[in-house]
Amino acid sequence: MKYAFFQGCNIPVRIQQYALATEAVLNKFGVELQVMRDFNCCGYPMRNVDEKSYILPSVRNLAVAEKAGLDIMVICNCCFQSLKKAASIMAKNPELAAELNGMLAKEGLRYTGATTIKHYLTVLHTDIGIAAIKEKLVYRFKGLNSAVIHGCHLLRPREIMGFDDSFVPKITEDLMAVAGATSLDWLGRLECCGAALAGFNDELSIRLLNEKISGAKAAGAQYITPICSYCHLQFDTAQVNSLKDESAAEPFPVLLYPQLLGLCLGIDAASLGLAQNQTITSQHISNLTALLGPPVEEKKSRKKAKATS
Repeated sequence: MKYAFFQGCNIPVRIQQYALATEAVLNKFGVELQVMRDFNCCGYPMRNVDEKSYILPSVRNLAVAEKAGLDIMVICNCCFQSLKKAASIMAKNPELAAELNGMLAKEGLRYTGATTIKHYLTVLHTDIGIAAIKEKLVYRFKGLNSAVIHGCHLLRPREIMGFDDSFVPKITEDLMAVAGATSLDWLGRLECCGAALAGFNDELSIRLLNEKISGAKAAGAQYITPICSYCHLQFDTAQVNSLKDESAAEPFPVLLYPQLLGLCLGIDAASLGLAQNQTITSQHISNLTALLGPPVEEKKSRKKAKATS
């Protein structure tokens, strides 16, 4: 399997560990990720300013991947939504499609809809599959409870995104379970983290952040696992900044899904960029290692020996 790897603008600069861990995990399954130097911003910052200016950058990205003969794999939820919306609009509006393709023709590009847009969780869950992940596991967690937060853009609007059931998502549940981790049912898992309000209404943004942290703690979570890159920045960066004047306060730790799964695949913490999470300390890494059960192969050998005896 080979995909054009779309990281968006934030991840390469501010959350490099998200891409690092994702590449390390998918490498275990022989998945090749090609970074396309011609990719540009998905257009998301223009979403509420001018729709054509919002759609064109995503259509161009799709055309770049199409020219390379590759499907796109996305790890930023905002980018995922922008690309999916662009594809939807182009399919429904032939006049706009012709106009934008006229612009792309100046670069020798054309969009026909041949490229499929995939979220990295779908690549894991469907393209690779739960059974194949199980076969590669070196360890499984035992006693790890995490509060997954999907973010606003991954599940809605469901008629465009088509990622999962927008009310009862199961993909993340299955992927957490295969690693032996418990994905908790908690208040806030499908709500906004407040990141979109940063810079406009910081007080409300931090209030929403704290509500989510309180909800995760109340449910018994040891970590928050954000799927959205903006959620990660809210919990891992904004949370730390909000606590700077509270010397005794410790931030609630954030653990990305590919980091969690990567540990189960036997990938070391450094290769997964765990220390790059601002809320993760060396003690958290030790705690995570301690929660990994005995090697999976060792357990299989014991079962086999017991069966033969």
